Amino acid sequence: MSQASHVILNLNPIPGGIYASGWRTGYRDPASFITVEHYVELAKIAERGHLDALFLADTASWSPVAGSRTFRPLDPTVSLPYIAAHTSHLGLIATVSTTYNTPYNLARRLLSLDHVSGGRAAWNVVVTAGDEQARNSSLPAAPPKQERYARAREFVEIVRQLWHSWEDGAIVADAESGVYIDATKVRPIHYQGDHFQVAGPLIVPPSPQHHPVIIQAGGSEGGTDLAGRYANAVYSTQPTQDGARAYREELRRRAAHHGRSPDTIKLLPGLVTIIGSTEEEAQRRARDLLERIPVSPGLARLSTFVELPPEVLATGLDEPLPWHQIPAEALNGVGHSATVLRTAKENHYTVRDILHEINSVREHATITGTPEQVADKIETWFRSGAVDGFNIMPAELPLGAEQFVDHVVPLLQQRGLFRTEYTTKTLRGHYGLSHHD
Repeated sequence: MSQASHVILNLNPIPGGIYASGWRTGYRDPASFITVEHYVELAKIAERGHLDALFLADTASWSPVAGSRTFRPLDPTVSLPYIAAHTSHLGLIATVSTTYNTPYNLARRLLSLDHVSGGRAAWNVVVTAGDEQARNSSLPAAPPKQERYARAREFVEIVRQLWHSWEDGAIVADAESGVYIDATKVRPIHYQGDHFQVAGPLIVPPSPQHHPVIIQAGGSEGGTDLAGRYANAVYSTQPTQDGARAYREELRRRAAHHGRSPDTIKLLPGLVTIIGSTEEEAQRRARDLLERIPVSPGLARLSTFVELPPEVLATGLDEPLPWHQIPAEALNGVGHSATVLRTAKENHYTVRDILHEINSVREHATITGTPEQVADKIETWFRSGAVDGFNIMPAELPLGAEQFVDHVVPLLQQRGLFRTEYTTKTLRGHYGLSHHD
């Protein structure tokens, strides 16, 4: 199966770090992690390492859990133009929901970002689970998942058609003849669907990379189908190499089924990193970060898994769960929470042990060790065909990003796995895609 000539590396910066205690280490002013300057600093670090892109996840509604950790208050489509002005090559990935936006307006915003950045923009397509954002959008609850994905398919199709509503050569700009736009090369799309009716054409012409890269996040059946139809890259949770390889093969099969080249879709799972000069140092850092995470958010999350009140769980932190009170379906599922619970029961974990497991973000691939060990894992997964690259998710920021760029990237470069300088200026170029993909 074909791969790019180098491993694709995006920096996916959860504010302060993916560990909920990253903001409590004293490495930075905690208030700085929700500012745009935090992301500018991270973008500059990523670009110094010649990484492919900065990936901005987004949650557009408040959750009480956010009271114990940093969060993302700024709209990525507003933050990224500012970041673009402070960088020159780094790709810029904005997460925007298809459930709570409209296609024409979003197509314009994203293609405008692509122009502003010189062809470095991408759209991470999400359908947004949970009811909080629904209630902020005049809905009593989130639409059913099947409906959200049906809407998403129409949404992405419309955006793509709008981005292609201008032919090459439509901008004439001939002062002598007085013709600025060849109107015969700008066409309406006249889309009529179950969820949207959009006339078009888009007001924005093609960008230096023609149109933004499309990325999809989520591994459900609806998400996998959406990715196979449209995505150039997929961000997903893949904790094992074999699981990642199987999912990459499935994505490529889906792309071919929809008449696309399998090489136009890249699997880029998350990779959580904690780096030390020795493995012991990295493990100490991991323990310190875990011990700094407050108990209450983890109890609230565990409570939803096992259907027991947090206050009941809190009375037995150093005891096993009361397994006789936990519904069988909580253990028999296929998701991360069920896996954690089965492991806990088999190994006689205490509630505190389970909280550490939850807080360690093990739904993603993880590596706690030396730069060499991090590079080894990236190389093994990439060369085996399990992935096309990773979204790097340091446990704490900006320290983890600096360690990755300064100590892991040079090892990957020495092994011929990563670029030593940018050779293209667009994100499509970085990913090895053409403007037709």
